Amino acid sequence: MINQIEAIVTFNDGFAYVLSNPVQFTYYKQGDLIIGLDDTCTFVSCYYYSRPTMGFEAFGGREFDITLENGEVIHCNGQWWDGGYQKAEKFLGEELVRVTFEDIESLKKCYVFSGCTAIASSLSKLRETYDGEVQGYWAYEAKLKGWDKPFREDKPH
Repeated sequence: MINQIEAIVTFNDGFAYVLSNPVQFTYYKQGDLIIGLDDTCTFVSCYYYSRPTMGFEAFGGREFDITLENGEVIHCNGQWWDGGYQKAEKFLGEELVRVTFEDIESLKKCYVFSGCTAIASSLSKLRETYDGEVQGYWAYEAKLKGWDKPFREDKPH
C-alpha cells in the first residue's frame, strides 16, 4: 500500500508526517538483528538480541510476537530490544534517520504520533511529493477534528 504525505506538522524542534495509510512492517531476521521494512522501504524498525537478566528486560519484560517474512514467529519476552540501527545501516547500505509519523485515521482517533527510523534517501523522495504548507501542531489537530480553534496556540517556529 503506497503511502502519501497528507500533511506535515511542526513537532518539538522538527516535523511529523501525517500519512495516508498506517505503516506496516515486514520483518527479516539477520543474525542477532530483526529488521522491519514497510512496503515502500522507507520506514525501518529494528530489534537486537541481548539476553535479559533479572530486573533488566527489554520493554520491561512485556511479551509480544514478531512474525517474520518466512512465517516464523519470534516470541519476545525481554530479549529483543529496540535498537541495532547502526548494524541495520550497514546491512541495508543506507543512512537511517529518525522520523515522527502517524496515519491520518489513527490521528483522528488519538492525536499521538509514533517514531521510528527511515531510510534517508527514501524519506527525502517521499517528502518531495508533498507540496502543501507545514502546519502548526495544535492548528493541525483543530483542523483534523473540525474544531473552530486550536486547544493551544502554536509557538512560532
